[in-house]
Amino acid sequence: MATSAKQTTIDKVAEYRVVFADCDPMRIVYYGNYFRIFEIGRAELFRKLGHAFPGYIERGLYLAVLATECRYHSPARYDDVVSVHAGIESVGRARLKIRYELRSAEDTLLVTGSTEHAILDDDGRPQRMPQDLRDAVEAAS
Repeated sequence: MATSAKQTTIDKVAEYRVVFADCDPMRIVYYGNYFRIFEIGRAELFRKLGHAFPGYIERGLYLAVLATECRYHSPARYDDVVSVHAGIESVGRARLKIRYELRSAEDTLLVTGSTEHAILDDDGRPQRMPQDLRDAVEAAS
C-alpha cells in the first residue's frame, strides 16, 4: 500500500458524555465501547473536513474497517465528559488510517487508538479515494 504519512495532527472533534449503557457493573466504560466513541470522532472529523459520511453513502462509497487498535491509559466512568480527538495518520490509494485520543474533562489521557479503513463501493469492491476527499485530507494535514 502506497501511503503518505506525516506527523498526525489530532484535533478535538467532539465531546461525549458517558451513559450508563456504556459501562460495566463498576460504572467504568466497557472496553469494547471505546470503538463506538472512536466512530463518533471519525464521523465528526469528516464533518469538520466538509465531507460528512451521508454524501459518500449517496455516492455508494463506504469506509470498511480493516484493523483497529486501542490502548487503555485511564478509565472513563459513568457520566464523565470525554473529549474525542481524531486525525488522519496516513492516506493510500484506497485506504486511510485514523488516530484517536480520548481525554477527560481534566485533560487526562484515557485511551489512544486507531482504525484503518478501505474505501469500498456498494458491491464491496475497493475504490480509489475520491480526489475531493484526498484534497480535504491533505489540506488538513
